[in-house]
Amino acid sequence: MLFLIKTVLSVLIIVSVTELSKKDTNLGAIILALPIVSFTSYTILWFETKNTEMIADLAKNNFLYVLPVIPALPLFSWMLRQGFGFFITLFAASTLTALLFIIFSYFKSV
Repeated sequence: MLFLIKTVLSVLIIVSVTELSKKDTNLGAIILALPIVSFTSYTILWFETKNTEMIADLAKNNFLYVLPVIPALPLFSWMLRQGFGFFITLFAASTLTALLFIIFSYFKSV
């Protein structure tokens, strides 16, 4: 039952963003920028485990792993505006993110 609730919450967030973005991309972007998924995940994890130390570690790591994602967003926007196809742009942004994750993980472990 809890898995179903988690799934429904996730779907509602994604559908809300896509539907609101059709009307106002600023509103969709604001919702995307909010840590809705993170805070929802922290809350569910707290109800399931009551382990605040684990949640604190997750929040710290969440912050650290958001950093390599940030450069992909302007690249994604720029490539689309330059006329690159959507899936080529998605692949390039994903590749950049993956490379930055690898680099970041290397320096994190040093």
